[in-house]
Amino acid sequence: MVIAAVGKNGTGKDFFLEYLAKTYDLPMISIGDVVRELATKDGLELTRDNLHATSKKYMDANGQAYFPTLIAEKVKASDAPNYLVSGIRPPSDVQIFQDAFGADFVLVDVIISDDEVRYARMAARGSARDNVGNDEFRRLDAAEEAQFHTSKSEKMANYILRNDGSTEDFFAAADAFFAQYVKT
Repeated sequence: MVIAAVGKNGTGKDFFLEYLAKTYDLPMISIGDVVRELATKDGLELTRDNLHATSKKYMDANGQAYFPTLIAEKVKASDAPNYLVSGIRPPSDVQIFQDAFGADFVLVDVIISDDEVRYARMAARGSARDNVGNDEFRRLDAAEEAQFHTSKSEKMANYILRNDGSTEDFFAAADAFFAQYVKT
């Protein structure tokens, strides 16, 4: 089984996948992992600029499907019965995983119903990239949607996981998802 998460920035997609990885000892891979691996192979220091340049280089040479296709191949080559994938955004990424894994691919849409709550949580993360106001969060949301069409990807999800309550509520919802979907 391959599990991936989609949703707007700051909804808890990676938090969900990292929780599953840690709690249930599941392997996880992200597009960022692959970009870092390629940059290292190219002899580059792992700076933000070098990672962006590496991503652009490989996408320009191989197309937008390069990274999700490479991840699907890595997952297939693994002997792990369950695998987590982070970094899926556009519907084309979702389609690659649906085609590669069929019914063994589950896409989870992680949502926070109130954008103001989502913005507050993002600001509280303390990340330099999240140190912006609500107007900038809205602009970034619009840019992400324009580039990746994430709302279309969300509509392709098999499961909706709400992150509106406490961390304990979220973990309980993740455990319920795991019990319902994951083959052990």
